[in-house]
Amino acid sequence: LMPRTIDQQIAEAENRVQRLKTKKRTKDTRRKIIVGATIIPAAFKDKKLARYLVRLLETSLTRAVDKQDAEPLLDELRKFIGDDQA
Repeated sequence: LMPRTIDQQIAEAENRVQRLKTKKRTKDTRRKIIVGATIIPAAFKDKKLARYLVRLLETSLTRAVDKQDAEPLLDELRKFIGDDQA
């Protein structure tokens, strides 16, 4: 076995960093899914939470694609809340 060159060692380290970054993103995405899967059903049982979630999403979402994707959920939450409370 030949000793690895400095360039090979750098390439291996960079690959490891990339794998770790991917692992971190995967864990972050999973955490978001878990939170959403917990909060959304809870909001449909609690009008105060539903109102808060609608306001939070309305004020936090800035990208058009995010707003578009969230709109069906927002519509359902608004119906659950009732027009008088929205």
